[in-house]
Amino acid sequence: MKLFALIAAVLVTVNASTDKDQWVAFKQTHGKTYKSLLEERTRFGIFQNNLRTIEEHNAKYDKGEETYYMGVNQFADMTAEEFRHMLGLQNGARPNLNATLHVFSENLQAPESIDWTQKGADLGVKNQGKCGSCWAFSSTGSLEGQNAIHHKVKTPLSERQLLDCSSSYGNGDCDEGGLMTNAFKYIKAKGIEAGSSYPYQGRVGSCRYNAQKTILRIKGFKELRASEVELKKAVGTIGPISVAVSSEHLRLYGGGVITTRCIKDLDHAVLAVGYGSENGRKYWKIRNSWGKTWGDHGYFKLARDAGNLCGVASMASYPLL
Repeated sequence: MKLFALIAAVLVTVNASTDKDQWVAFKQTHGKTYKSLLEERTRFGIFQNNLRTIEEHNAKYDKGEETYYMGVNQFADMTAEEFRHMLGLQNGARPNLNATLHVFSENLQAPESIDWTQKGADLGVKNQGKCGSCWAFSSTGSLEGQNAIHHKVKTPLSERQLLDCSSSYGNGDCDEGGLMTNAFKYIKAKGIEAGSSYPYQGRVGSCRYNAQKTILRIKGFKELRASEVELKKAVGTIGPISVAVSSEHLRLYGGGVITTRCIKDLDHAVLAVGYGSENGRKYWKIRNSWGKTWGDHGYFKLARDAGNLCGVASMASYPLL
């Protein structure tokens, strides 16, 4: 018994040391600092719990029991509840039943696969930080794509302008969140500046929009029926499309294709930039707004034609130039 107890003690010590090493690396990589020793101890405890979750999940992935793997990212010191609070899609948001829908011809054949990141209509991953502004990044992403496709102009647009200036169109602050369709309504009325002239800061401020710096306006926007068939036609023939998903499996996502069903409602806005198949498994390629160190260089894959997994086709829209 003493020998077993000694071995167990050694294993616990090694595990704790490993956790501490990963903790130090995590703080350095993501620039994490805490207000007090007590807060750091609390965060370290959460970090350890998340490490165990990652290890258990990835052990199943190695056995072929899971289709995606997890990894340590900037959210590894947060609980699931804290994570959901910072996302930014307005709670209870649903498609507008009175919207003008884009209904595709039944005969329209979309390509079998497409990746707008390779076609120059995806200007790259950005980072919303701790502000719940995912809706703004989804909106600018689809508009940047249309601008690149139709005007051959590849200019990042201002999420900060949408965050600061579109409250009268129904959008909120970093805590309240917003909707892509509300952002499109604002852009139709006011236009939008380049990101370089109205740079993002990760917080809400007073509106500093300068009409003379407007570089793009839109005629309106279209929403899609809640159908993966319609979404495929849109992504395949129009360009990157603003969509919403349940973030249930995204917090510690590292790579692979998510096939696990989501129980929670839509709470996060993202950008569908392509689709294809991997090892016989159909997927959507989706750009996130959590920086390039998250997930698969800032992107994730979600199973396609799997019963509208995690609501990917439930709230899709795009702007009209």
